[in-house]
Amino acid sequence: MTPALAALLPFLALTISGLSFLLTVFLLWRHRTVEKRLEAFFAGKDGQSLEQIFIDHGTTLTKHAEGIRDLVQASEYLHRAIQTSLRKVAFERYNPFPGVGGNQSFTLVLLDAFNSGVVITSLHNRESTRVYAKAIRNGKPLHKLSEEEHRAFQNALLLKGA
Repeated sequence: MTPALAALLPFLALTISGLSFLLTVFLLWRHRTVEKRLEAFFAGKDGQSLEQIFIDHGTTLTKHAEGIRDLVQASEYLHRAIQTSLRKVAFERYNPFPGVGGNQSFTLVLLDAFNSGVVITSLHNRESTRVYAKAIRNGKPLHKLSEEEHRAFQNALLLKGA
């Protein structure tokens, strides 16, 4: 080995040792920073662990799923109930007796979602008032309808109520 190279070896070893020391200090600092972040992450709110937070969220999700199931059942019940409630209504006033009074007579049609229901007609004149009811099943009248009743029935079917 040459004397110049031999004189350079201690300086080179010292430089490498210094760089190793600085790298070690930097890595220790980074390790501590990561440790602090992990401690903060796993400590959770009010000292809870992350695992406990996951368990609590799982419990909450289970409760919400049960609530959603209950809401779906209630919604299905309401949907079935609405199908049989009055959905289509039509009302028409008219004078069935020309030259006698005004439009005091009327026809009222009440239908559900299946076009089943009733046609109610009131015929009024000076001496009396008569009321008739005719059943409708699945969009078909069970009795013959008058012209005014038929017109009101068609308006109800087309959702052109009063």
